[in-house]
Amino acid sequence: MRLRNAVITLLIISVLSGGAVVSAETLTLDQCIEHALKTRANVIIARGRESLAAKDKLRAIGNFLPNIDGSYSYTKGEQTNIDPALFNPITGDTSDAQDFGPDRSLTLSAGATFSFSNVFNYLGARASHGAAHLAAIDTEQELIYQVKTTYYNYLRAVQSEEVNRQAVERSKEQLKLVESRYELGSAAYSDVLRQRVQYGTDRLELLKAQNNMATTKAVLSYTAGLDPNKDMEFSTVDDMREYEGTLEQAIGFGIAHEPGYLSSLKDYSASRYGVKTALAEYLPRITGFARYTDFEGTQAFPVVFDYSFNSITYGFQINYSIFDGFGKQREIGRSKISRNNAGAALSDTRNRVVQQIKIAYADIQNQKEGLLVAEETVAAAEEDMKIVRERYNLGAATILDLLKAQENLKGAQVSFINTRFSLNLSIANLENSMGKP
Repeated sequence: MRLRNAVITLLIISVLSGGAVVSAETLTLDQCIEHALKTRANVIIARGRESLAAKDKLRAIGNFLPNIDGSYSYTKGEQTNIDPALFNPITGDTSDAQDFGPDRSLTLSAGATFSFSNVFNYLGARASHGAAHLAAIDTEQELIYQVKTTYYNYLRAVQSEEVNRQAVERSKEQLKLVESRYELGSAAYSDVLRQRVQYGTDRLELLKAQNNMATTKAVLSYTAGLDPNKDMEFSTVDDMREYEGTLEQAIGFGIAHEPGYLSSLKDYSASRYGVKTALAEYLPRITGFARYTDFEGTQAFPVVFDYSFNSITYGFQINYSIFDGFGKQREIGRSKISRNNAGAALSDTRNRVVQQIKIAYADIQNQKEGLLVAEETVAAAEEDMKIVRERYNLGAATILDLLKAQENLKGAQVSFINTRFSLNLSIANLENSMGKP
């Protein structure tokens, strides 16, 4: 453990000393996650669906409430009565015009319909809203997992680049050593050529590592919802992740909290209410109504006189659909198929969650053991490098021994870094499978 911590510290110090400057603009993992949740389209779409589901639930509640309408009218005019008895020999007019109004009328009406289908429709809408809410959480957690994955891959690339940089420095120093020994006549020119080839190979590997670091950085920027064209900086300090729970605890937590599974559970509940809603169409609908009218105005004929009244009308009616062309039977069949599909999806989702948790948990155990081996391999490679270098200086080892020791050391360091971040990724995968953000 001390060696592992020392290697981690050495790598971090090497990165910082190599020119990476952490400024106030440097983004941490948590900041990347926060920005991604605000800007990524899939999260915004999922939240929009949740909002629409909330409106659907509100509309289902509205089916229990009366519809209330109100109207007010104001009229004023002139009415002409055409009558031959009113013939005027001078003007030739046979009409008598009279003003009427103003007429004012206020009407209020209310009506409400009770149906058992409305009850089940509301329960189904409530379940659908819960499913949409959990689906939005599932989308957020999946995005968080993606950000973690790309962030750890970027850190892996940064530290791998530093390992390759150190390998180039070692090759450069070794080349100077071999050239000096060749000048002294204690080494063959072939040793110089081989070391030059190794130096060139290490420089090429460094270039590949730098390109990989730039690529993973661009991927991280996109995943976090940032502009990949902008030169963003990310913190290169990472912490080792840990998970100490048992497999049974992980499965239990996942079944109780994994939002994708819980969303499927809500979908199944909503589909069951859908069947009940369809069956309820065989029951009658009861509608109650009331209407109030207040009128104040005039009547024009036969003479103009004031006229006003108010009235209240109320009652109820019962509607029952006797035959609708087998529409209800079709809707019942469709709703039952939807329920069966939702039940199958629920079972499949539960099995998938358990399977993913088991795979991730087993992978963590493998990575933990692999990390211990990788740590010991680094220590052994460092010690072997020291011994081979001393033996080469004494003429007891060949250039091939030295080159092999260099490659073994770099390979061990890269393997250690890969195993460390593979463990972090495995833990992040387990937490995502369990429904932990």
